[in-house]
Amino acid sequence: MENKKGLETILEEIDKIIEDQNIGIGEKIPSERYLKERLNVSRQSVREALRALELIGVIYVKRGEGTYLANIDNHQLYKLIAKYLIHTEKQYEELNELMHMIDFYYEHKYQGMKRVKDDDNQIVRRIYSLLEKYADRHKA
Repeated sequence: MENKKGLETILEEIDKIIEDQNIGIGEKIPSERYLKERLNVSRQSVREALRALELIGVIYVKRGEGTYLANIDNHQLYKLIAKYLIHTEKQYEELNELMHMIDFYYEHKYQGMKRVKDDDNQIVRRIYSLLEKYADRHKA
């Protein structure tokens, strides 16, 4: 790891470890001790990074058991973000228009046989899921 030990660098390194070890949703991530030694940072720095990841919903902690990779798509953070980012009716209309464009593309490309949620492309599915969450926030 580079000489700089900032929170951002530690978060990037933890993400790299998760990716390199192919850790999936619901699986345990390495311990604080392992991360401390692997990243050559203080335990306090590791804890600060893990708290940040927990706050944004990337991980969750089971006291006495360990830390696990979370399904961020279900995190309440989306509602909070939507509350501060989307303020006007026009913005909600634009979200809905974008969703309709994606739906239209799938309807015509796959002749109605495949929907966005059935696609193998995780990025497209996640973007669509986010659009739905933000648009649903407006309905509530």
